[in-house]
Amino acid sequence: MRWFIRRLTTSIGVLFAALVINFAIPRLMPGSPLYAIAGGIKLTPETRQALIERFGLDASIQEQFWLYFAGVFRGDFGVSFFHYPRAVTDVVMDALPWTLLVIGSAVTLQVIIGYFAGITAGWRPGSRTDSGLQTFALVLLSAPIFWLGMVFLFLFSFQLGWFPLAGAQTAAATYSNTFEYVADIIRHATLPILAFTLSRYAMYQLVLRNTMVTTLKEQYMLTAEAKGLSENRIKYRHAGRNSLLPMTTMIGVSLVMVVGASVYIETVFSYPGLGLLLYNGVLNRDYPLVQGCFLGFAVLIVVANFIIDMVYMYLDPRIRY
Repeated sequence: MRWFIRRLTTSIGVLFAALVINFAIPRLMPGSPLYAIAGGIKLTPETRQALIERFGLDASIQEQFWLYFAGVFRGDFGVSFFHYPRAVTDVVMDALPWTLLVIGSAVTLQVIIGYFAGITAGWRPGSRTDSGLQTFALVLLSAPIFWLGMVFLFLFSFQLGWFPLAGAQTAAATYSNTFEYVADIIRHATLPILAFTLSRYAMYQLVLRNTMVTTLKEQYMLTAEAKGLSENRIKYRHAGRNSLLPMTTMIGVSLVMVVGASVYIETVFSYPGLGLLLYNGVLNRDYPLVQGCFLGFAVLIVVANFIIDMVYMYLDPRIRY
């Protein structure tokens, strides 16, 4: 319980810092949101002043901050400038499921592929299998994620026509059953998930592989072999599990990079998630929308790291916070 209280207090502190940074970053951007609100139309001085007062842009920074801070605790992030008159909460909640689908599926696949590839490479370091897996992983890790996405889009969508070019589902489509609806969503999400997975799984593989090489030299590994345990049991139950802690740490650290990666992936594939929403919000100086997207990412990262801390204690009961 004491650990839970300490961790909860730390998480609240991190979220408060995120709220402050979240408020400051959009207002440090050059340009004015009035241009996006007006849709590029030249405004008269009277109309311009009316819009400034309507959206509270004439208030001081201190007043804007307290209004924003109070609104967050009420679950009110204001009205989106670009999607007016829709509330930011509604716009974000429409995009959140699509981002969770891509990110959740991709991170899960990254961990699974990285786990088995890392153990396979580290089991016999220096072998052809080890060299091949490491070379392939480094090549993918060196490729920019947006470039990888564009290659997949050009090859599998434009040239071969296997997958849709954009969107999360077919526009104006009618489905006769749930299976057709799910299949359509999977077809649209396949390339973003594949590009996301291949661009990042190598981090887990390389970390686990290096940890495996060290773990295999431990005395308890010699004991496991002396007991006559099978190769798979030694590889996965003893060496693999005891090599997972650095990989688990990498999961928590890499979640921070998910924000930038989702912006690239969703923009390239025109996928209507938080990443694309954040990109459009920045372009249009939509302060409330940018703040809502950033806060959504911050909450996801804090919650995920909290869960990872609990997984740590499961993997190694000796760990105490």
